[in-house]
Amino acid sequence: MRITEEAKNQNREKIIKAAAMLFAEKGFEETTTRDIAKAAGLATGTMFNYFPSKETMAMSMINEALLKGGADFVTRRTGEEEFAEELFLFITTGLQRLRAMHPFIGPVLEKSLSPFARKATCKEGESAREQHLAVVSAIMTRHGHTMVPEFLATNIYWSLYLGILAFWSNDDSPNQEATLAMIDYSIILFARMISAADPVAGGLSK
Repeated sequence: MRITEEAKNQNREKIIKAAAMLFAEKGFEETTTRDIAKAAGLATGTMFNYFPSKETMAMSMINEALLKGGADFVTRRTGEEEFAEELFLFITTGLQRLRAMHPFIGPVLEKSLSPFARKATCKEGESAREQHLAVVSAIMTRHGHTMVPEFLATNIYWSLYLGILAFWSNDDSPNQEATLAMIDYSIILFARMISAADPVAGGLSK
């Protein structure tokens, strides 16, 4: 019997909920796909029709959270922010949506958002990267940072952003204040770097 689209969506939701619960309780690396299938009430083979791996499941959760963070950013943005303020708002709204995944996010991001071996990166991770950088590019354009080649600016930014995520995933400071300071410093550093590479500003490539 052919499964309906509604049933597919329900199964996918069961898998995501079961995975999130187990990742939080047991840890990402300790949780197996068999554990997830059992908690979701599905056969392991059936589960693989929806997600080829537990990394894909976790990155799907992260991607959805970041998309919601992007929507939060659009709602909160006033249009009066300076470049650093707007970038800070965008990054922090995403982290707020990821907060529930903080206990297990580190190893997921390490495998799914690696800057190396692009072909090996899962499609959900690549989608998250592309969507995030598209917003950053739009922010740069709004604030006149258009003279630096986009590939250069986005690669510099992405390296800093991955550092922020790695730091945040291990930050146990009250209200994660250490991460906020890290973001602030990283944004200042990024702004200086792209300004230094701006030929109009008399930068390195002039």
